[in-house]
Amino acid sequence: MPASSVALIGPPGPAAAFTAALDQAGLAYETYDELPVELARYRAVVVLAGTYPEPGRIDSSRLAEYVRAGGSVYVEYTLDDGFLPAGPVRDAHIERIFTREALAGIEPLSILDEQLSRAQEVIAPEGLVELLTYGSVAGTHKAVFGPPEHTFPALLDIPVGEGRLLYATTALSHHVRGRYKPVRRWTRLLQLIVAELTGTEAPTDVEVFTEPRVWVASGEPVKVVVRSGAKPPVADVELTEVSPGRYESEPTVLPDGEHTFVVGEQSATVTVGSRAERYRRMVDRGIAWFDRAGMFYDAPDGSRGVAEGFSNEIGFDGKLPFRPVPRGDCYTQTAHAFRLYADLADFPRGHAIAANLMRQVVDEEQLTDRNPLYGAFEPRGSRTDLTRTNNLFADDGGWISLFALISGHLEAGLRGVESLIRTANTELGLQVDPWRTPSTLMVKGWDEFGRSPIEDGLDLTSHWQSSALCAYLYAYGITGEPSYLEIAERGLDHMASHHPRARLETSRTCEAGRFLLPLAGGYFYTRKPLYLETLLDLAAYLKSRQGPDGGFAEWDGKCPPSNEAYGVDEASIFQANGDPVTDQLYGSPFAAWALPIVHQITGEPVFAELAEGVLDYLSRIQIDDPDDEQLHGTWQRAFDFEAWEYFGSNADIGWGPYCVETGWSVAPTLIAAMQYLQGKPFFPEVETAGRNEVVASVRSEFDSILAGEPAEPTFHLRADGRIIRRQGGVQAILGDLEAAGEPAWARNDPWNSYEIYVRGTDNHLHHTYLDDRAGQGRWQQLGDLELADDPVVAFNPGADAIEVYVLAADRRIHHCSMIDVRGGHTPWEPVGTLHFTGSPAVMYDENLGTVRLTANDTAGQDRRTRKVNRWHLPWQDYSHWLTSSPS
Repeated sequence: MPASSVALIGPPGPAAAFTAALDQAGLAYETYDELPVELARYRAVVVLAGTYPEPGRIDSSRLAEYVRAGGSVYVEYTLDDGFLPAGPVRDAHIERIFTREALAGIEPLSILDEQLSRAQEVIAPEGLVELLTYGSVAGTHKAVFGPPEHTFPALLDIPVGEGRLLYATTALSHHVRGRYKPVRRWTRLLQLIVAELTGTEAPTDVEVFTEPRVWVASGEPVKVVVRSGAKPPVADVELTEVSPGRYESEPTVLPDGEHTFVVGEQSATVTVGSRAERYRRMVDRGIAWFDRAGMFYDAPDGSRGVAEGFSNEIGFDGKLPFRPVPRGDCYTQTAHAFRLYADLADFPRGHAIAANLMRQVVDEEQLTDRNPLYGAFEPRGSRTDLTRTNNLFADDGGWISLFALISGHLEAGLRGVESLIRTANTELGLQVDPWRTPSTLMVKGWDEFGRSPIEDGLDLTSHWQSSALCAYLYAYGITGEPSYLEIAERGLDHMASHHPRARLETSRTCEAGRFLLPLAGGYFYTRKPLYLETLLDLAAYLKSRQGPDGGFAEWDGKCPPSNEAYGVDEASIFQANGDPVTDQLYGSPFAAWALPIVHQITGEPVFAELAEGVLDYLSRIQIDDPDDEQLHGTWQRAFDFEAWEYFGSNADIGWGPYCVETGWSVAPTLIAAMQYLQGKPFFPEVETAGRNEVVASVRSEFDSILAGEPAEPTFHLRADGRIIRRQGGVQAILGDLEAAGEPAWARNDPWNSYEIYVRGTDNHLHHTYLDDRAGQGRWQQLGDLELADDPVVAFNPGADAIEVYVLAADRRIHHCSMIDVRGGHTPWEPVGTLHFTGSPAVMYDENLGTVRLTANDTAGQDRRTRKVNRWHLPWQDYSHWLTSSPS
């Protein structure tokens, strides 16, 4: 090889990041798996961490000799016997890499988001130059508060003898596989490292794109844009410098089809076509993503539910962690998307998916215990006991209730609406505590909630209030019940009259997008000028935030006020006003969904313009990578429309810039596009026929609970093996236990509860309870005794105990007592030594003050016994008493 070549040591994957930079620099290179024997003939040597996330290991003696003799070397994340810097290896959880002044070519304090990386925490000796640094820094593109107090080096420039060692404490070459962001900055970083090593000039950074990007609707103009630090090379269009480093062509209307523009060695392609075809393509790909990404698990009909999506923390393998949380809001929004798609695309499976998802929510997630939680929806899976019930988030409950009504589950939807009304401030009709805990509801009760003030500006946040308002309005539309409209009006009047004041839960842009739909519904049913005025104000705001490709930039956010506040709470996905970032979780999908509806209701052209703009944008940023099974056809939370990639401030501790959500993001986006394509009304015309009785019935359930009226429950085995409870005319499934027989239960008056027992398919006895106040408990297995028949139970007032009897696999009757509330059962004990054909009959004998048992033994004899204290008398044969004739 010529003396100007570079030796590249490492496997092909990591090497690809550097070979691209070497190719752009026009430098020859030779690749090796291990250090070659002769290094002196190379201009520079690059040693990559091919075993990342584990550090590499080398014998560095020849490398040290080469550097001391004047060679230039880049080594990353590698252990040796003392030549290379050393430090403990650890995961960098919330730290990000940022540039320092000494690195020419990228502005100081520029952020390089390496996701969750692994690095050596090296302490840099005096005299070394730090080019890149790890630290917890707030910011989107720049560390806006400067370096934090605690940092450690990411890239060091170390003089060694006559030569130079660039040492990276992590695998910078992993940026491609690890999906490090922003891509152009990481690409530029490697170009600069190559330039530093070889003493060459880094290539001019040139970016060519069209505006709008990717696709433009037929008949609309497009222009070519070049961003470059120098005058761009020859192009096939005339370019004019419109601002420093930015060159543009004149806007041109192009014919339908694909058009490519070449500027020097780079090009940009744009497709021109109909809006309807583009949106349909977006919907088809988004629907296909659910299957492709495994969101329905291994049940494509949705019978096992739908996953929440993917978490934010990109792993070492470049994959997003699967997030299987069974969220009711994701279920219901996904169900509605597939229901619409079934009609749009003649796709019968869509109806099956929608029905199965809604069935799971309505049957298994609505809380039906007779206490102040009644009617609410468990937001994170099937209902469970009080100790494991999640916070009953008002926004989740509102969306679930709304979509339950839309899907035709009238009673369940109205129960959800009533539960929201009874946790609202009576005067304002707005949710008092949108993230209320079950214990808060149990302690306060509905009446006190209604009297409670709304604090911390929560009366002025569409993030938390809009879904409940939409549910009230929809309930009014399908029932004609005026009180639903009245409570919605109280809330809307309050929020609209204070506009633009708002509590900014994520950003002003997200608040604006989320306020559109309830205002549209309010205006549809009332024609109040206040609602239209507020809608037009929101339109003007969104117009002011709309970028050249149609997205609405985030503004006025919940952003970390310091480096110390970065990554410790929920936060916006941008840092400062002007960051060119849109939110596809809390913002864009909801605006896109509402805007066509607002235009349909008001007829104002501005809403059609905004709707098409944001839907165009969402179609452009839909991930288009058929090789990526996780992400092809979907959207991640944060998109940077200047960098044109998914990127944003990674400060949110729960749902950062790279997460994917089936509900909230993907499903609402698809609903928005189909709402536009189908043009059907969203809010129904007011319907009254036959609905008043349903409203009255549901309200009577709540009134009965509030009055403390008892309701006798019954328990039964369903065909699929689940145990169901019927109480007060309402059915509920008792957990996920699969039973092999009918349940037995008894009233436990001292503890104000019912105790329920059933033989499981595992042939063990399982117990749960229904407390008059706390509600249903969880199933618990009682010992390891193997059963041969269903249990029988009786309450024993003399001992304040539940007596439980079963026929075990050994054909003997076994007994245990519940002598302490909530599962304090005695161990199993056999009742004598006789063998029987089935479980006994049991009853409490008031005269004797104890329980009596009768059973048929395997010899055909009828036997009886009774309990005395904790023991049972010997079995007695009383067959002749039953069969003898009167004397």
